[in-house]
Amino acid sequence: MRKDLQLAAVADGMGGLPHGDDAAQTAIAALTGQLDRTVPADVAGWRALLGTINQEVVTLGQQLSPTYGIGTTLTIVRIASDRLQFAHVGDSALMRLRNGQLEQLTCEHTLAREIRSRRAAGFWQPMPANAAHVLTSCLGLPRLTETDVREADLQSGDRLLLCSDGLTKPVELQIIRDTLTAAGSAAAAAQALVDLANAEGGPDNITTVVIFVKEI
Repeated sequence: MRKDLQLAAVADGMGGLPHGDDAAQTAIAALTGQLDRTVPADVAGWRALLGTINQEVVTLGQQLSPTYGIGTTLTIVRIASDRLQFAHVGDSALMRLRNGQLEQLTCEHTLAREIRSRRAAGFWQPMPANAAHVLTSCLGLPRLTETDVREADLQSGDRLLLCSDGLTKPVELQIIRDTLTAAGSAAAAAQALVDLANAEGGPDNITTVVIFVKEI
C-alpha cells in the first residue's frame, strides 16, 4: 500500500515455476522504485510501467532459473479523484462492490478464460481439468502476451477488493460479495476473507487488500 499515492498492489508468484516468492518480491520492489521516480498519468504510462517491471523479473529469472524462468502476477490499482486506474497481468483480481453488486474489473489471463472466450465465439474446445490454473500471461515472460490496463469510474461508498487467486479459486463470488457488504471496516473485511479461504483448505497463498471509498 502507498497511502501517499492512493495506490495498492498485489503480486502472487507462480507455484508451477521455481522462485515464485522471488518473482513476486522483485515485481513489488521494481514497482516501488519506479513510483519513487514518477507516477504514470494515463493508460499508456501504466502499460509502459508493466513492461519495465516485467524486464526486471525476466532478468532475475535468467539468473535464478535459466531453464524454466520465473513468473508472478501483478495487479496495481490507484485512486485518482473519481477515477480508478489499474494495471494487471495474471490471475489475481480487482473487484468493485457497488450498491450490493460485485463486479470483477480485471480479466483473468488463464487458459480457462481463453477457452470460454473461444466457445462464446462458436469454436468448441475441451476444457482441461487444470485450465483455471494455467496462466496465459504473467510477468517473467520475454514478451508480455497480454495485459489489462484500464480506467473505471469510482463513487463514494464503493468497496474495492484486490486479491490473489488464493481467495477467488476456493471461495464463491457470492460469499465474497456478502462478506464485503457486511464488514464494518476494510481491515475486518480483509481478515474475514482470508479466514474464509483458509476454511476452504487454504490451497494457495492468500493476499487481500480492501479499500472503503468514503468520499469522492
